[in-house]
Amino acid sequence: MSDELRFPPEQEEKIAGFLQKVKFRKRIFGGVSEKDVWTRIRELNDMYRQALLAERIRCDALIAEHDREKAGD
Repeated sequence: MSDELRFPPEQEEKIAGFLQKVKFRKRIFGGVSEKDVWTRIRELNDMYRQALLAERIRCDALIAEHDREKAGD
């Protein structure tokens, strides 16, 4: 078993798709809009939160199943 954290494939695809498509509003002078960058970072953070929550639910279910099996021994 790997120590690497893996999200469910649908979550990984959603995050990867977001990163591939993300665009930032350009400013007339000085690159991109800082406000827009922070908005995109918040969106990405929300996606990671959802993925972590899904993983937590999966892990909790596995732990509960293990505990039930151990209690049945």
